[in-house]
Formats: sequence, structure tokens, C-alpha cells
Amino acid sequence: MPLSNTQMLVDRLSKNQRDLSTLLVGANAAIAVLLLALMVAVHTASRRSYGVQAQSLVEGIAAIAQANVSSELKLIDAVVRATADEVQRLRPGDEAASPLIDQILQTRLQLMLGAEAFRLADKSGLVRWGTGLPLGSRMDVSDRAYFKEAQRHRDDGTIVAGPVLSRVSGNWVVAFVRPLKIDGEFAGVLYVSVHVEHSQKLFSQYDLGEGDAVTLRNRDFALVARHSPGAVAFPHVGEIAVSDELKQAATANRAGGFFVSKVPIDGEMRSTAYRAVGDWPFAVYAGVSHRQFFQAWRNQAWAHSLLAGFLWVLVVLATFAAYRSSVRLARGMQAAADQTERTKVLLRIAGDGIHIMDSKGILVEMSDSFAEMLCSTREKLLGRHISEWDANQDSERIAHWLSKLKDRDHQRVEVQHRRDDGSTIDVDLQLRAVQIGGELLVFGSARDVTAIRRLVREQTAMLENELLGMAKVEGRRFIWRNAAFERVFGYAPGELADRATRVIYWDDATHQLVGEKAYAVLRAGTQYRTQLRMMRKDGSAVWVDFGAVELAENCILVMAMDITSTKEAHDHLAHAAFRDPLTQLPNRLLLGDRLAQALGNARREDKRVAICYLDLDGFKAVNDTLGHDVGDALLKEIARRLLSILRASDTAARVGGDEFVLVLTGIEGGEWLAVLERVRLAVREPVFVNGTFAHVGATMGVAFSSPNETAAELLDRADHMMLQGKRREKGTITVASTSDGTAG
Repeated sequence: MPLSNTQMLVDRLSKNQRDLSTLLVGANAAIAVLLLALMVAVHTASRRSYGVQAQSLVEGIAAIAQANVSSELKLIDAVVRATADEVQRLRPGDEAASPLIDQILQTRLQLMLGAEAFRLADKSGLVRWGTGLPLGSRMDVSDRAYFKEAQRHRDDGTIVAGPVLSRVSGNWVVAFVRPLKIDGEFAGVLYVSVHVEHSQKLFSQYDLGEGDAVTLRNRDFALVARHSPGAVAFPHVGEIAVSDELKQAATANRAGGFFVSKVPIDGEMRSTAYRAVGDWPFAVYAGVSHRQFFQAWRNQAWAHSLLAGFLWVLVVLATFAAYRSSVRLARGMQAAADQTERTKVLLRIAGDGIHIMDSKGILVEMSDSFAEMLCSTREKLLGRHISEWDANQDSERIAHWLSKLKDRDHQRVEVQHRRDDGSTIDVDLQLRAVQIGGELLVFGSARDVTAIRRLVREQTAMLENELLGMAKVEGRRFIWRNAAFERVFGYAPGELADRATRVIYWDDATHQLVGEKAYAVLRAGTQYRTQLRMMRKDGSAVWVDFGAVELAENCILVMAMDITSTKEAHDHLAHAAFRDPLTQLPNRLLLGDRLAQALGNARREDKRVAICYLDLDGFKAVNDTLGHDVGDALLKEIARRLLSILRASDTAARVGGDEFVLVLTGIEGGEWLAVLERVRLAVREPVFVNGTFAHVGATMGVAFSSPNETAAELLDRADHMMLQGKRREKGTITVASTSDGTAG
């Protein structure tokens, strides 16, 4: 009951006892209305606060899901792009390239999480290369919509299709398709199938409550993947069952937004945030269940309502007592006014554990939530001193603090409370001193922040991890960095403080280029990621997987992971893919590239290229009589002799067991014959291996390039000449005519 109303009743009671009944009834009604209005205001504000918390929570989950999915899609796109470029250089129509294409697709498949197949179809739609192809049957994708779109595609960008049902595995997949173009003409498609279950597994790692949901849909709202703990309804992939609120929000803003709706899939009311996944035709939806999230608010509302009802009953009892005695009524009304003032203050202080202490530090009133916070009961706590649960202060220091308090003083402190079970919790405590009835009372609102502090410690631990280097950069200067970042670049703790970022870049050009590209991407609202050769403190190179995300204007968070060993391993594998493992000469694949370059240079310089197809005479006899070890040693020596004779601009390649190809560039006059004669004589020289001499000879076929001849045609002519020489007389050099291809 408001103090003014109670005092009015006391005054009127002394003047006119006859109006007492009417006055008391009106006062009780006014108190009921006041408490009801106060409860409605408190519950409305609290409900609004919970709604804001729900929106913040789902927007955070949606942002994380967007970043995770976008990162995975960018990785897949990067692998598909790189593989497409490499396959196009191999020219899939060449049968000799088929084993290498299959090997490339198999290797690159391992780089893409969730990918179940990586395949290549020719321009007719027939899948000829790739992983997991069905045995004994043809696989044709020419009827697929993405294949038809690829045929119409004017550029070589990646096409995303799905979800679609895989005809091989029977799984729902998302297809990433890249058109192949050779000499400007459509030559087929390279595509990877990613199982939608991969996204479900990714979403299952999020900390979701029962009834919450994270969903991935395409632009047509077709379901791609969904994770909802405790779900009883499991929608089908590709199903379009969304609320009108979702459609309205997505239509108004494709990039992202927030809405509240009842979800048709399971009938659950959720607050949902959504984010478009970059330029990809997908969006992530993160929803929190109202049934679970707002349960705490409903419990709080019931508790406050019961408390208000209890207070109103007390007032009614007090006014009933006034009927019996005007004196007792006056005292009761004064007590009710004081109690009403306490109730107002309690309800106005935000917090979980509401409690009241007198000027001596004795607990005189509290909410049930405060007793629960201390793992105790009202009966055990009432009458106890603050020092019995304050883990940081003794009774003397508390008494000194209380002596300095004045009416309306307000304080906010972070303390530790000791529970009755012996454990301690971190508490955010708000205090206000109020003078009521000549007595100073201290009202407190305590909130358990143990979990929040633990979360802060966990976030600190993540930032200070030992694996991923992280640094905060402002104005291209380091203002914070973790130990892992300093270790990646070889700096001691503190050496990078307030240093310019230029010190970790390999040169000024790289520093400027990365700055221009990165800040342009970050200003567009997306993350930047690349691989860079950077520089350690000692000047040595370090390869880094480099990423950045904008925190505020002109302030970014930089991430760096040392990938030097991975880069070196990749370079080693690339070298092995183009070299003969025995002689280390270029293999057939690298020969094709070298020959194509030589022909291109010859056309520009108006010169010719000579191709010599060389076959060792007598090599099989060496293998059969002296063994394969001697044969291998012989091949290595022959390779060494070839390299010692040829010029740096020429090429010697091993294309078979005892077959070599020599590419002589920029030839003039008859100098090619002198070179090949030296080769023939060098091959005939005996090779001393394991205490014995091995003898072989060389039969060579030679062909000269013509302006309109391809590399394959030129190589075939030289091979044909070698075979003719073998049939006629071994150890000879047979030359093809430049006009009709006959021996000269």
C-alpha cells in the first residue's frame, strides 16, 4: 500500500470512524490495482529483456554458422577451381592423361570435408573420370540441370546445385559444378558431391538447447540440412515447409534478419535469426525455442505474482485488524505503508537474489531466489549476519562499511558468496541504502555470474591457444598478440608490441598488396583469407595460412598458422608428379608441357623444333642377363649422359622402360645432326656397373615441326621414324621428311 494512502486512512480514522469501512475497502482496491499494474510493468519489461537476449543469442549462433558454412564452401570452391585449371591443362581428351586425372581427383577429394565424390564428365555428359564410379555401367549426367546450365555458362565460375539425390550413393548431396573449356569451347564439367549430412554434423557441434534448431536452406527455401536437439519431427531434405514470417523477412532482406514465428515443421514457436552465406545460394537459420528459453521468465513471473498476492493479503489482514481497533489500525496501516515501500524498492532493483539487511548487517528479508542461490532456506538465513556468506569480508570490515552508508547511497561490487554446502560463487551485487521509519535498511540484488566468468576464462584460453597465432591490429600496428603469433614469426614475448605490421611481410610490395585486398574485403563485411610467404625475425621465410576479420573501424583481428611444412610437402609431391622416379628426367606429362612451350616459341621466332624418339638397343638383354638393378643403374647413367650433351634450352624425357624423347629447340642448319651423333656415340659407350660392363646402343627417329602441326602429331612422326629404323637397321638415325612425313 502506498505510504500516502495509508497516512490518509490514519488521519481520517481519527476524524470519522463511520467512514472507516468505505475507506479501507477503497484502499485495499487501490493497492490491488497498484500491485497489478506494477506486476504487469515488471513482467512486460522482463519479457522484453528475455526477447532481446533471445535475439542476441540466435544472431550469434547464425553468425557462427554463417562463418563455418562459408569457410567450408570457399575451401570446396578453391579446390574445385584449382583442380579445374589443372585438368584443363592436361586436356582430358588425351588418353594418356586419364590415369593422372583420376589420381588428381582422388587426391583432391581428401581435401574437402563431407565430399563423397569428385568426378569429371566430358562434353556429352558421360562421366569418364572420378571417384566412386559404378563398375560395369555408364554414368551420364547430361540430363542434370546443372550440366545444362554449365553448357550455357559463359564464364568458368562455379555452379551450385542442390540438394539433389545422388544416383550412385542414393544420398542427398549439394553439387559444386565447374564448366571446363578447352580452346574456348565447352569440354565438359568437373563436379564434387557434398553430402548434406556434413552440414548436420557441423551444426550438431553447437551448444543448442532442446527445441532449438539450426537449418541450412537454399534460396528457394528448400531444406538442405537441419539440427534440432530432442526433435520428434524430421523433415525431408529438399522439403519447403516454412512460415509466412520467414518468407516475408527473406523477401525484404536476403542478406539477413530476425523474426518470430511458429515453425511448420514441428509447431515450435521460435525466435529466429538468419544470415545469407556470402554469394552462395544458401542461408543459415538459427532459432531458439520459446518453450525452453522463456521458462525461466515464466517461473519468475509466477514468483513475483505470488509475492505480490502475498503482500496484498497481508494488507487485507492489516485493514481487517483496523476494524477492531482504531489504534491497532493506525499502527497496522503505518506498517503496511513501510512494507509497501520495501516492496517497491525490491521490485525496482534488477537482479536474481533480492535481500534486505538492517544497519547492523543482519538479514531481515529476502526473495526465494536469494535462498536458492546460497543453497539454503529462508528459515536458515533470516537473522544471520552478512559475514556468514560473504567470503571476502570479516565482520569488522563489514561494520566499518555499514557505518559510512547514508540514505540513498548506491553501490555495485563484485564479490564471492559462500553457500551453505561450502562452495563459493562469483556474484555481481547491487546495493542501495534507504531510510524507512527512522531505520537505515540496505537493499541488495545479487546475480550469480560464475558461469559468465567461466565463459570469459574460456574465451581467454581460446585467444591464448598454443596453435593458432592471433593478433589485434589497429592502424596497421600490433596492439595485442598471443604467444602463438609471436612464436610463428620468431619474436620473443613483447617484441611486437606497437610495431608496424610491415616487419612480418616478405617485402613492401606484398605488404601493400595484402593491405589493399584485405581491407577492401573486410569493408564489404566478409572475412579475408589467403596463403602468404612471410618473414620471421631472423629473415627466413615462413608460409602462413593468413586470415583477418574486422572488429571495428580500422581495427581487425589477424590469424596466422604456420603451414611451411605442408607447403614443402606439397611442392615435393608436385615435383614427383612430373618426374620419372628412376632417372629424375621429365616424364610424359611434363614432356607434353615442355613440347607445347617449345612449339609456341618456335612459331613466334619462325624457327623449328626437332623431336628425337630414342630407343635403347640391347637393353632387354642387359636386364635378363645382369638383372634389373644393373638395368636401373644403366638407365640412370644414360640419363646423365643425355643431360651432359643437351643445351639448357633442350629437354630429355623418359617416356617408357627404355625409350627417351629429346626436344631440340631453336635449331639452325644441320647442328641437330651433330648433337644426335654425339648422343648416339655416348649411349654406345660401355657402362661399368657392379664389376661388369653393360653395352647398349640407340636407334633414333627424328621429326621436325611444321607451323600447323600439334605436339602429339610431331611426337607420333618421330616415334614412327624410330620404328622404321628398328626394322631397317638398329643403331641408326632415321629422319622424317618435313613435307609428307616420309623418311629422309
